[in-house]
Amino acid sequence: MILTSKPTKEETASFNQSVLEEKVNSTRVIVILGALLFIVYTIMDKFGLPEETLETIFLARGTLLVVLAYIYYLTYQNIFQKYYIPIVMAGYFACGIAISIGVYVSQAGEYSYDLYFAALIILVATSFSWSYLPIKVSIFISALFIITYICMRVFAHKDIEGARLLTLMSQVFYLLSIGVVAATAQYIRDTLIYKNIRLQKNLIKEAEEQTKEAEKQEMLANLDALTGIPNRRYITECLELALKDAQHTNTLLVLIFLDLNGFKEINDTYGHDSGDRVLEVTAKRLKHTIREDDYLARIGGDEFLIGFKTDQFSAKFIDSLCAKLKKNISDPIAFNKHKLKVGVSIGCASYPGDGDTIDELIKISDKHMYLDKQEGRRSKTM
Repeated sequence: MILTSKPTKEETASFNQSVLEEKVNSTRVIVILGALLFIVYTIMDKFGLPEETLETIFLARGTLLVVLAYIYYLTYQNIFQKYYIPIVMAGYFACGIAISIGVYVSQAGEYSYDLYFAALIILVATSFSWSYLPIKVSIFISALFIITYICMRVFAHKDIEGARLLTLMSQVFYLLSIGVVAATAQYIRDTLIYKNIRLQKNLIKEAEEQTKEAEKQEMLANLDALTGIPNRRYITECLELALKDAQHTNTLLVLIFLDLNGFKEINDTYGHDSGDRVLEVTAKRLKHTIREDDYLARIGGDEFLIGFKTDQFSAKFIDSLCAKLKKNISDPIAFNKHKLKVGVSIGCASYPGDGDTIDELIKISDKHMYLDKQEGRRSKTM
């Protein structure tokens, strides 16, 4: 049950945050119980102490009750959390001083002579177990009043011989034993809290890492591994949503199907690395040609698909866009001191003119692309 490392500032802050409510509640309870105990002690002292010492006892107890009442009031103020340690220390010091005064004024043979020893036991035990003071502070408070108790018994009451010395030695032994047990209990309690904080921190970190990994995997599942643009599955999902939006807003959805010409020849001549280079550059050029909110994906070996919504659709606009796409794609691509050049065949389809499902629109745009490819071949032949 030992912390393997010193708590960090962040862990200490988390510790204080986790016991905020408990600090308030435990302080209120111990203040109430302490006040009740000292009231009972005062009543008992009235019947067991000489009249000449009662005035001193009553003054000390009255002052203590005022201090405890003020501490109870502070637990309802915002200042309490900020100054928790000095406020609670003040309460324990007030109790310790009241006990010490009782020890000093009582005399051997009076019933209260050893009664204050019991009060001191309660003070030592609760400073560790019932408060959230740092363990060093609790040790300091306990040691201070145990030493004070010993000094009063030795120097003020001369308990230095016979049965009285043995009684004092046994009392000191009990006080030290209770202090060790209480300090150990506080250490175990605080250690468990810190371990729980670290466990929660690790669980949160692990959950965040798992979430990031899941998001990464989801992103990879939606992207083409070579070009980094969306794949067929993902663009289909996006276009389905875009189609529903177009249906509700009475706008047009246009699909452009692109198939590279001469890609196979480059692959066969220069190898697969050259083909990969062509696909990567083509994807970048397409991405720079379309608008940011348009859709783009690689849907096959050398096939790409573009989708976009528009309020106005004209053959002139489509012809201009297709011409721009063909020009950008046909620019030479540098590869190992070679200039690679591909062409592209393009086919278009739009909702609602050519179909009302994404599958239909893709098929029709593919068909139009094939016609464009045939037209290109005829042009070359001629």
